[in-house]
Amino acid sequence: MGTIFVNRERQSLGQFTEQETSNALERGELLPTDLGWTEGMGAWQPLSTFTSLPPPGAAPVPSGVPERFRNLAPNRMKPGRIEFGACLSKGWEAFAKNWGVCVVATLIFFGISILVQAPMQFAQVLMEKFTGPKGSGDVMMMAAAGGVFAFFWALASSVSTLLTGGFMYFFINTLRTKSNLNDMFAGFRKSAWLQILLAGAVWVAAIFALIIVCMVPAVYLTTTTKSEVPILVAALVLMIPLTYLSVGIGYVFPLIVDRGLGFWAAITTALKTVNGQWFSALGLLILVGLIAMSGVVLCCIGLLATMPLAYLIWCQGYRQMFGDPDSATVD
Repeated sequence: MGTIFVNRERQSLGQFTEQETSNALERGELLPTDLGWTEGMGAWQPLSTFTSLPPPGAAPVPSGVPERFRNLAPNRMKPGRIEFGACLSKGWEAFAKNWGVCVVATLIFFGISILVQAPMQFAQVLMEKFTGPKGSGDVMMMAAAGGVFAFFWALASSVSTLLTGGFMYFFINTLRTKSNLNDMFAGFRKSAWLQILLAGAVWVAAIFALIIVCMVPAVYLTTTTKSEVPILVAALVLMIPLTYLSVGIGYVFPLIVDRGLGFWAAITTALKTVNGQWFSALGLLILVGLIAMSGVVLCCIGLLATMPLAYLIWCQGYRQMFGDPDSATVD
């Protein structure tokens, strides 16, 4: 492979041999999410995707790593494995210290989400007025109503997606004792918004592709055999890749906003990292889902407490798997 050029948060860390890179990753001086490039590559990729690196050896510390990247803060979280106890304790500790701002952030999230949905709902009513059984049948009006609905649907989906990326980033930084409501809108940054939307588009395309591959043949067999067995079997088969991918894809937005990765690098890094501890990541996802939904029992008002707590627990799992950047302020 030869010389590897390494970049973190748009700052060059220098160039290293394969052995130096492997050793620096082992010591935590380089991170799996740092971007690397070598001759012949079309684009920068996370170091976690460099599968040809040799095992760590006794080579000296690479002289090209800036000192500030070698002397990592002793409390900075390094990439590792999910620990449920630490996720729960750190999540609760952060919520107890910052419950006020966490509730405000959740209210902002709900408020904006509802606000952007309102025009879409109005457009849907308008579209149904012209396309329903009692509609006028005017083709031009039906097309216009459909276009208005499509526009507001795309707008609401885009805003909600970008807001979700910032919502996650807010809780990640809350765990690092840097709680700031401005982080709620980090997904709208110039460097992040397009990558987030592209990642969302790839995920939607993947879902549609899986549905087509699994369900189209099943529908055909169900029609020809007059049996519902093929479509039931196909639905069960479809759940396997969707479940597998869903566990890892949730970490894509944080990697884009928190680490500045491109959409494809974020997708491959998330899936590859989660693959090594998929069942732990699934268990954490189920746990935080149960915690979040427990707020519904309390007349839905409880979501203002259980939802931020669940996000903090989940984001602690993100920190455990991917580590903290060197520049992060941690407790």
